[in-house]
Amino acid sequence: MPVLIYWRSELYKTHGKIIIDAPVSTGMVKLGSHSLGTQDLLYSRTMWEMMGTLIIKGKVRIGRGCKISIGENATMTLGDNFIITGNSEIICQKEIIFGDHCLLSWDILMMDTDFHQILDENGQIINDPKPIVIGNHVWIGCRNTILKGVSIGDNNIISANSTITRSCKENNCVIGGHGKSLEIIKRNVNWKA
Repeated sequence: MPVLIYWRSELYKTHGKIIIDAPVSTGMVKLGSHSLGTQDLLYSRTMWEMMGTLIIKGKVRIGRGCKISIGENATMTLGDNFIITGNSEIICQKEIIFGDHCLLSWDILMMDTDFHQILDENGQIINDPKPIVIGNHVWIGCRNTILKGVSIGDNNIISANSTITRSCKENNCVIGGHGKSLEIIKRNVNWKA
C-alpha cells in the first residue's frame, strides 16, 4: 500500500504531498548527497520547491546543486533507481514522469511549461503546459534541454548538449540534435552505468 506524506516547508513556503509507492527503506531517497568533482561543495546547493505531488516508486538519488520545482496541481513521478548527478533543474507545472532506472547527467534543464502565456489574435492561450514522459532505462547526457510535450521510449540515450522538443518513441536508440533537427544517431544500442 502506498505511503502518503504531506510536505510543508516554512523555509521555502511550500507545501505538497509525497506518495511512496514502493517498500519503504532507510536511505531510499537521498537529496544532495551525490557530488561531481567539479562542484563547489560550499556553495552548490540543492533546492526543492514542492506545492504539488511527488510519486516515488523506489530508490531516488538527487545530486548536489539540483533544483526541483513541482507546481500546484502538478505531479512528478520518479521510477525506481532514479539518479540525477548534479546541477540540473526540473520544472514541473503539469506532469513529468520518469520510468525505472533513469540516469540524468549534469546541467540538464527539463520544463513542461513555457511559464509565460502566448495568446492568439482571439486572446486564446496557445502554449499550455504539456507532460514530459521518459521511459525505462533512459540515460540523459550532460547539458541537455528537454521541453514540454516530449516522450522518450525505453532503453534510449540522449546525447550530450541536445535540445529535445520532439518525441522519440523508438527504443534502444541514441538520440540527439536541436529542436526539429532531432535525429536518431544510432539504433539497436543499450547502455549500463
